[in-house]
Amino acid sequence: MTKKEYCTDCPTVAYYSGLGGLEVKHIEYGIDDYVYLVAGAWNGKKSYHRLKIHYGTKSVYIRLFGQRCPLSEFIRA
Repeated sequence: MTKKEYCTDCPTVAYYSGLGGLEVKHIEYGIDDYVYLVAGAWNGKKSYHRLKIHYGTKSVYIRLFGQRCPLSEFIRA
Protein backbone atom coordinates (compact mmCIF):
# COMPACT_ATOMS: atom_id res chain seq x y z
CA MET A 1 0.00 0.00 0.00
CA THR A 2 1.10 3.57 -0.59
CA LYS A 3 1.35 6.17 2.16
CA LYS A 4 -1.78 7.92 0.90
CA GLU A 5 -3.74 4.66 0.99
CA TYR A 6 -2.61 4.00 4.57
CA CYS A 7 -3.63 7.51 5.59
CA THR A 8 -7.06 7.39 3.97
CA ASP A 9 -7.99 3.80 4.90
CA CYS A 10 -6.70 3.45 8.48
CA PRO A 11 -8.39 5.04 11.50
CA THR A 12 -6.60 7.75 13.46
CA VAL A 13 -4.35 6.45 16.24
CA ALA A 14 -3.07 9.74 17.74
CA TYR A 15 -3.20 13.53 17.35
CA TYR A 16 -0.65 16.35 17.62
CA SER A 17 -1.77 19.97 17.68
CA GLY A 18 1.41 21.53 16.25
CA LEU A 19 2.27 22.10 12.57
CA GLY A 20 -1.35 22.61 11.53
CA GLY A 21 -2.47 19.36 13.11
CA LEU A 22 -0.94 15.91 12.70
CA GLU A 23 -2.95 12.71 12.65
CA VAL A 24 -1.08 9.44 13.07
CA LYS A 25 -2.81 6.76 11.03
CA HIS A 26 -0.55 3.71 11.22
CA ILE A 27 2.66 2.57 12.94
CA GLU A 28 4.85 0.09 11.07
CA TYR A 29 7.11 -2.02 13.26
CA GLY A 30 10.26 -3.74 12.01
CA ILE A 31 14.02 -3.19 12.08
CA ASP A 32 13.25 0.48 11.59
CA ASP A 33 9.90 1.76 12.88
CA TYR A 34 7.84 4.15 10.76
CA VAL A 35 4.77 6.34 11.29
CA TYR A 36 2.22 7.11 8.57
CA LEU A 37 0.58 10.46 9.22
CA VAL A 38 -1.40 13.31 7.72
CA ALA A 39 0.13 16.78 8.14
CA GLY A 40 -2.08 19.85 7.96
CA ALA A 41 -5.10 17.84 8.97
CA TRP A 42 -6.86 20.92 10.37
CA ASN A 43 -5.69 23.52 7.83
CA GLY A 44 -7.19 22.22 4.61
CA LYS A 45 -3.94 21.51 2.71
CA LYS A 46 -3.25 17.90 3.65
CA SER A 47 0.00 16.08 2.94
CA TYR A 48 0.78 12.43 3.58
CA HIS A 49 4.05 11.27 5.11
CA ARG A 50 5.95 8.13 6.11
CA LEU A 51 8.42 9.15 8.82
CA LYS A 52 11.06 7.17 10.66
CA ILE A 53 10.77 7.00 14.45
CA HIS A 54 14.03 8.13 16.08
CA TYR A 55 14.99 6.73 19.46
CA GLY A 56 17.14 9.26 21.32
CA THR A 57 18.72 8.82 24.72
CA LYS A 58 16.00 10.85 26.44
CA SER A 59 13.05 10.90 24.04
CA VAL A 60 11.39 9.22 21.10
CA TYR A 61 10.54 11.57 18.24
CA ILE A 62 9.83 12.02 14.54
CA ARG A 63 11.15 14.76 12.29
CA LEU A 64 8.75 16.72 10.10
CA PHE A 65 9.72 19.87 8.18
CA GLY A 66 13.00 20.02 10.14
CA GLN A 67 11.29 20.05 13.54
CA ARG A 68 11.32 17.35 16.18
CA CYS A 69 7.91 16.17 17.32
CA PRO A 70 8.24 14.07 20.50
CA LEU A 71 5.86 11.14 20.56
CA SER A 72 5.17 11.89 24.23
CA GLU A 73 3.28 15.03 23.11
CA PHE A 74 0.85 13.09 20.90
CA ILE A 75 -2.61 12.35 22.30
CA ARG A 76 -3.95 8.84 21.73
CA ALA A 77 -7.35 8.62 20.09
